[in-house]
Amino acid sequence: MSQQKKKLAIAAVMGVIAAALVVMYFAPLQKETTIIPITREDEEKSDALGVAHRFVLSSPTFAFDGDINTLKTKYVGSTKSIPPQHMFSATFDSSHGGFGNREGQFLTQAITPHQMDMIVSENIVISAVTDDTWDELNHQYVLKNPQEKLQSHDEPVTPFEGEVSDYSSLVAAIKSRGILVELTEELEDSMFSAPAKVISVGGADVQVFEFQTESDAKTSSLTVSKDGTEIGNSIIRWIDTPHFYAKGKIIILYVGQNPEITNLLESILGVQFAGM
Repeated sequence: MSQQKKKLAIAAVMGVIAAALVVMYFAPLQKETTIIPITREDEEKSDALGVAHRFVLSSPTFAFDGDINTLKTKYVGSTKSIPPQHMFSATFDSSHGGFGNREGQFLTQAITPHQMDMIVSENIVISAVTDDTWDELNHQYVLKNPQEKLQSHDEPVTPFEGEVSDYSSLVAAIKSRGILVELTEELEDSMFSAPAKVISVGGADVQVFEFQTESDAKTSSLTVSKDGTEIGNSIIRWIDTPHFYAKGKIIILYVGQNPEITNLLESILGVQFAGM
């Protein structure tokens, strides 16, 4: 290459560099991005959301068979209380029906959608209810429409002496407390080998199974699982909390959460031998 061509090439390169410097000098400076810090309230909501989401993952119902790919947790609102309470709703699918830890139970394989409503206060979940039915914190059915006062009868109260051993003595013992007792239905087919008598105790249904002997009643009581969800080879899906009691020749079943009923039955029959 001749000296003249080298000089021309060098001049061209220098011209490009000079042009670039001019453009960089006169080009407007790029504005810096301004990041607005979140408020303390937003930070609390974000922390509470994390608490709620982690709770769902560890909750008995979700942990048993929840599908992580369907889990969605959203913020619902907050109270103006001090400290504030943040409300969240989580939706997810389970691969089986039912609630809580169902290990050892017979399960039907059916995709079951759930909604868990939670309240978080000071980064602690203080309430978590699935489908308005199951209390995830206390592992039991939600108390619905409790009957605070049992219906009483207007007959003269006759004191009950002795111990309850059969259907007749049970009714007499309940009446001696001034509580209204009425036979509403008799069922030949029941969950035990004995027929069931359904009685209304102060307005609440209670089932009484009367066997031929105390030994028969004892044998049947042993077929009930501790939580009351299994009887023999049968799996029971209760609509509320089951309570099983036994005395003499009878087994008594109350399904519900009215403390007036459970206190009455315990005072007459002793503590439940199965149930939640």
